[in-house]
Amino acid sequence: MAAFPTDVITDILRVLPVKALTRFKCVSKSWDSLIKDPHFVKLHLHHSFKTNNNIKLVLDSRTDVVDDDDEDDYDYEDEDEDDDDGDGNCDGDDEAYSVDFDSLGNLEQLPRPFPTAGAEFISRIFGSCNGLLAVYHKEAGIALWNPSTRTCHYLPKLTIGDVIERDYYIIGFGYDVIGDDYKVVRMIDSGKSVMVYSLKTDSWKRIRDCPYQIPSGEIQDGAYAYGSLHWVGDERDKYFGGRLIFGLDLGTEEFHQVPEPDVHFRNFGYKNVGVLGGSLCVFRKYTNRYDEDHIILWVMKEYGVQESWTELIYLSREGWRLTSIYNTRAVACSRRGDQILLEDDGISRQPAWLNLEKQTGQILGIPGAPTCFSAMVYVQSLVSVLPMHH
Repeated sequence: MAAFPTDVITDILRVLPVKALTRFKCVSKSWDSLIKDPHFVKLHLHHSFKTNNNIKLVLDSRTDVVDDDDEDDYDYEDEDEDDDDGDGNCDGDDEAYSVDFDSLGNLEQLPRPFPTAGAEFISRIFGSCNGLLAVYHKEAGIALWNPSTRTCHYLPKLTIGDVIERDYYIIGFGYDVIGDDYKVVRMIDSGKSVMVYSLKTDSWKRIRDCPYQIPSGEIQDGAYAYGSLHWVGDERDKYFGGRLIFGLDLGTEEFHQVPEPDVHFRNFGYKNVGVLGGSLCVFRKYTNRYDEDHIILWVMKEYGVQESWTELIYLSREGWRLTSIYNTRAVACSRRGDQILLEDDGISRQPAWLNLEKQTGQILGIPGAPTCFSAMVYVQSLVSVLPMHH
């Protein structure tokens, strides 16, 4: 029997899930080489994005500090103590899980990059890009993790001479389109000591200080869109609680301010930036004269164009009720675009679906998963977490 042409084999394999491709590497040396080839990896990733297939939710069931009385049987971990869902029955654990985003089925436990044994602090996932997740641990450092291929790379730790020691860093993770490189950014909330890690060189370097500052005490992980990481901030030495949106272009490694929504009054501050359907979005908080808290979500339909900002959500704390809206962030749009998955980044950690037409919500419940967790979208991919010279 004549062998299939390579391009035909490529067309067949690029539509398959990662788990199947991992098995098929054993078929022959030529298949192994094809599936590992960077060009094929990009073809497979592009097909997943184009068809919106292979999209997963990673569920982080912990959020901050390890409970000394808690002992796991697993060798990997995450973030916070078991939180309360408001009724005193939140049943978190120390694990991470993945589920299919559309069906919320195929729940699978994931091994975590950092061990919990003897560690006072546990890890949290702070970024997702092209199938790679970035994980932060206060003591152990940062790791890049591909949960689909079960591979992990631990970044070299920064020394005290590299960066001013502080309890909390502003961090972000994304893809440098120009250099075909994955980068992690780390800085202090004043905008100083900006360090950039390159996966290609497996090294950190310091770049020019950020001209903006992050509101003190705000936990903000950079939102990746259009080749840049984005945060909410203020002009240097002018603290207003988040009056502007700025980005760092990962290709040029230059900071820039993002045009804001055109509003007639400015008695509000921005809370956080995110990405919905590939577009940049931002929440702003607003308290009216009756002391009612509201959050408003704006989406930038065309990047960099002020007129393209569109108001998508207007919620009051009293009307929402499901979670505290003060720290709400947008996780993802449903496939049909009629619902948005929201998450309270505070204590409750119970993501909820918001129906855009009815402005009603429903707590996200996944059979077999913990009651309280943080959620993040990722795509199953073959992208390697190893530096280029490995």
